[in-house]
Amino acid sequence: MRLETLILVSLLAAIPVAFVGTIGFIGLVGPHIARMVIGEDQRFFLPASALSGALILSARSVVSKALIPGTVFPIGIVTSLIGIPFFISLILSSTRRSW
Repeated sequence: MRLETLILVSLLAAIPVAFVGTIGFIGLVGPHIARMVIGEDQRFFLPASALSGALILSARSVVSKALIPGTVFPIGIVTSLIGIPFFISLILSSTRRSW
């Protein structure tokens, strides 16, 4: 049951990222960051999730424009380079806690 659930959740997370690209990754990482900062209180969690997603995307946009002056890197590349290590560390830390 646990393996089937893991596969289903992985597919449900992969489908939006496949359709909208790595920018959709922010929709996965933003709520986790908000939950770490705000906690479980739903009154503050939803606005904090939206705000964290907006801040992450804005920061990635600034970084993609500031890496090399005169050249704009695709924001998806910058998002994947910064977001994927964070998300992997988040998964590994939650896996360690569940054992």
